[in-house]
Amino acid sequence: MKILMLTSRFGFGYGMGYSAYKEATALVSLGHSVTVVHCYSNSEIAHFSDPRVICVYLPMKKMPMIGFLLYFFKLNRLFREKLNSKNFDCIYIQSLEFGLLNFSRMTIPVFYYARSTMRGMQRALRNEGIKKSPLARMIHVVLVALERRCMHYSQVIFVKSSQMAGEVSGLYKVSPNKITVITGGIDEEDFQIQSNSASAAFKDKCKMPLDVPVVLYAGRIVPQKGLSYLVEASLKLLREMRFIVVIAGADMDASYYAKIKRQLESSPHQKSFYFLGHVEQRAMSSILNLADCLVTPSIYEPFGMVNLQAAFLNKNIITTDATGSTDLLADYKKIKIVHAGSSAAIESALREVLSWKNQGSQTPFDFQGYSWLAVAEQLTHYFRKRITQNRAK
Repeated sequence: MKILMLTSRFGFGYGMGYSAYKEATALVSLGHSVTVVHCYSNSEIAHFSDPRVICVYLPMKKMPMIGFLLYFFKLNRLFREKLNSKNFDCIYIQSLEFGLLNFSRMTIPVFYYARSTMRGMQRALRNEGIKKSPLARMIHVVLVALERRCMHYSQVIFVKSSQMAGEVSGLYKVSPNKITVITGGIDEEDFQIQSNSASAAFKDKCKMPLDVPVVLYAGRIVPQKGLSYLVEASLKLLREMRFIVVIAGADMDASYYAKIKRQLESSPHQKSFYFLGHVEQRAMSSILNLADCLVTPSIYEPFGMVNLQAAFLNKNIITTDATGSTDLLADYKKIKIVHAGSSAAIESALREVLSWKNQGSQTPFDFQGYSWLAVAEQLTHYFRKRITQNRAK
């Protein structure tokens, strides 16, 4: 098959960019031709190059509204002059920006991966009392419209969890028959349990104490990830227990990051918090190996792949009931699921989990079922099915 993948990021970040890269390379490993159009360049894109994947960089200007208008013309000109959709078997969209396409001219099947939704995130932030500026509200309306176009013109909408399936169906009035859950997205060779000496060497490099438990947060520092709840819970618990909190993630929201810093400024325990900044996905195995407990305190988390990665490494996990990957981890014995938006619930769970002794291991997860190759095989199944149906018409 000749697959045209459209994604805002390719290779970069914890979520869409890294997933797009892994899916593209897995699809070519199955013998398919993959062309990727991506619109946000970054300094690390070279680290995710694969000669088998054809990449087309079509930048989008980071200017509200004007950027969308300019991208509409650039994107449709690209399809008129260089990327004739008739030269491909299907189009696989991973980002709502590509709702700017003129879908009415396309005769090949379109697929959309809804990794999150604008309406779902807006609902979660509104519940937190976070208000948007008039310009942000205007942009939100445009993004929802683009998201709707991607869903409307797609023959199949892929999601990562049953939670996300319900969100797409309920908030966008999409028939459940059009929605398919495909999870997975981890390779065993990328996540190996390391020796204690390797973890000790990493701690020493970052000037962390070697003899105290490590509570890990891994994700962007943005409101929907709920880091402020973990910080509040940890500051209270540090009055009675000794541990450190390692925060692995980029500051993506200046006002929210400032809020986190204000929480720590007046505390005598602020030196118990270590900010690592952005950590490349390929380095996450080493970071996860440090952890005695991973905490994902999200108020909005359609999946939460880091939970699955931690489980593969047999780590203790505290996560919220807003996290989609709890479906897959229902039988995992080292997980505590707490109510989203409650620092008291996180504090209680931390107190319990950090007191666990010698929990040992449990039956390992079957990596094969959740590998990127398995994801690509599932995608291929739906691609082939719809392509065959279209050609039979």
